[in-house]
Amino acid sequence: MNKSQPARLPFFALTFALSAPFWLLGHAASHLADFIPIDLPVSSLMAFTPAIAALCLIWRHDGGAAARDFLKRSFDWRRIPHWGWAAGAALFMPAALFITWAAMTLAGAALPEPHLPLLVLPIFLVMFFAAALGEELGWQGFAFDRMPAQWSALTAALLLGAVWTLWHLIPYFQTGRGAVWIVWHCGVTMLLRIVTVWFYVNGRRSVFIAALFHAMSNVAFFMFPNLGSHYDPAWFIWVMAAAVGAIALIYGRSLTRRRDTA
Repeated sequence: MNKSQPARLPFFALTFALSAPFWLLGHAASHLADFIPIDLPVSSLMAFTPAIAALCLIWRHDGGAAARDFLKRSFDWRRIPHWGWAAGAALFMPAALFITWAAMTLAGAALPEPHLPLLVLPIFLVMFFAAALGEELGWQGFAFDRMPAQWSALTAALLLGAVWTLWHLIPYFQTGRGAVWIVWHCGVTMLLRIVTVWFYVNGRRSVFIAALFHAMSNVAFFMFPNLGSHYDPAWFIWVMAAAVGAIALIYGRSLTRRRDTA
């Protein structure tokens, strides 16, 4: 990390501090979740706090021009070396969740007839991409880039994934899910951060590609039959683990080499 840059630890602290009011709001206004057709707590509005925290620190350390330049990374798709990486980021999670649905169906799991609400798909895309930018500007564009340069991308991903998972814990409980579901989904969350880092590194540190993967992850979750109501992380984690294993086998060097030699 360049010592002239604002550090990641104040970023983590500020992100959690900015998120706390949303956690409290999610608790106080839990009845409002009944009016939301998808399993999304009110506290999910905290999605924009990582970007806000990063912008505050950059503005304070380097001034407004640096903060504006940082914000421009939201649409830095020109960094991506090949369109195939962007296509992979968009299709990865829909494919993984389709495989999960097929496996659950073959195993005789009690699933409803799939109903894909295509009319709400554009709304999901816009809503979740905006939220993904709010997160990935902070998590990838700021925090990941300030991890020690001698670390591998995988080491940085595991630390960042642990913080990211902890940050999500209260909203997970506010969905009304049981402890077992939350434990399994925390494992999924860790694996998702590894895949996000993989796309980010191979996308030449494009925040856009990280946000694209993140957004399509949420779209895919809520398109799972029906509106995500039958998504089961105890099934999905094995599909994700297999995918991460394949990535490690085929593209392992991009995750395990020292970041200062990348």
